[in-house]
Amino acid sequence: MTIAVGFRCIDGVVLAADSLYTEGVAKLYGQKSFLVPSNGRYALTIAGSGGVPSLKGIVREIKKRLKGYAGPAGFAELQDVVESALCAFYPKHIDSAPKGRRGELQVQLLFAIWVSGYGTRLFETFRTDTFEVDDHRCIGVGSYLASYLNDVFFPPGDTPSVRSAQPLAAYIVGRAKHYVQYCGGHTFVRALLNDGTDERVWNEEISDSEEYFAEFFKTLGTLRGLLNRFVDATEIDIAPWAKILKDGLVEFKQKQKRYRDLQAKRRATPSRPTQPE
Repeated sequence: MTIAVGFRCIDGVVLAADSLYTEGVAKLYGQKSFLVPSNGRYALTIAGSGGVPSLKGIVREIKKRLKGYAGPAGFAELQDVVESALCAFYPKHIDSAPKGRRGELQVQLLFAIWVSGYGTRLFETFRTDTFEVDDHRCIGVGSYLASYLNDVFFPPGDTPSVRSAQPLAAYIVGRAKHYVQYCGGHTFVRALLNDGTDERVWNEEISDSEEYFAEFFKTLGTLRGLLNRFVDATEIDIAPWAKILKDGLVEFKQKQKRYRDLQAKRRATPSRPTQPE
């Protein structure tokens, strides 16, 4: 099992997942987010929860169907491609398995589709069907904890930007790894922007996000003492807490800007040829 979260944002879609695989009593680590890079017409980013062989097999099936695909490149058509891959995989590899094993082979996907000129949208799967997601979604064994944190920061109807969703996605997966037995390993966060750009969040930024939100909640926790019935609310000086929260936010946003500048510089630097021209 695993956890994956997705945010539909005003400027793209953010997906995040852990990297722990559990097969029986064994714990392994590996990839749970996958990219179908832009070809100028469309692009997909996929994250999954469930049986690892099924997850990888379905992603291979999707990529195989998209290789050389020359049909219409709209959201509905690309949903159909994903559904056709699911319909091919489920009967052969999951529904045909012994009944006692089907649960561990089941898989659920969150995926983003970018279509040139139309931006990026978020979708989820249930068996062989796909559905569009209007706000955010969590799947996997840590989904209840993740859904709570999602609703605290971005209630339905409050659409975030990619920049605000990325650190929260990292923190949510981090908390699931801490509290949920079958979540663990590294956290992977990707964004598929409305211009088709795939953006992976660096490990250092993920660590900074987890640290920032941990300190944020720690500071809020110290305010709990003000609820003591012996404290006169009219005498409370909230300024010290406000300064701590502001200083933490300013430092975190400065780090974010530094990462953005480094990523922009790297993208602008032409890659060196591996062989002499």
